[in-house]
Amino acid sequence: MATVALIVWRTLIVGSRIIAFVLFALLFKSWLFVIIGFHYWIMFAVVFYQLRLSKEHLLSRVIYNVITPFVYVFDFCVSWLEGPSRYWYLMCYVPMYCENLLMSALGLWYVTNTLNPAWYILPGCVCVVVMFPLGVLAQLAYYRYWHPTAPVIRRTIDPTSFQEDERSQTTWLHLAVWSEFKTEVIEANKT
Repeated sequence: MATVALIVWRTLIVGSRIIAFVLFALLFKSWLFVIIGFHYWIMFAVVFYQLRLSKEHLLSRVIYNVITPFVYVFDFCVSWLEGPSRYWYLMCYVPMYCENLLMSALGLWYVTNTLNPAWYILPGCVCVVVMFPLGVLAQLAYYRYWHPTAPVIRRTIDPTSFQEDERSQTTWLHLAVWSEFKTEVIEANKT
């Protein structure tokens, strides 16, 4: 059931965004680049803030800071900071939904001011306005009922199958949240 909720959540959010972009591009052509550019710079600021204290190599941070906001134009995927990600989702989804509402409102304005508008504009705008909140509800249901929060189970590797220096290594079967996994990776990279 968790997989279904996750797929529904992502499909509704990304689907709403793509429909909004397609309708806006059909009606207003290159003005879509203004919307995408505006959202890119907002997400660039978010990503820059998230990675400003990162210990990654400078080149990795620069590449990540430039490429990730393009992905965030469609959906917010990963928060690289510790703690609850609900604040990051809120910071990313509110501007995204406002942009969707703006593009839909302009599409509806176009329909009311055109003698013979295309039949798909009105249902498309309604889908954009309805799908995004439904995606957020699916996200809330996922985090409330199905998000994996089980404890981490540690299993020691069989010491006879490795060389002497590898006997102290262990593997982790992660059934925990992303932030716990990320914390362990950061700790492992420090040593």
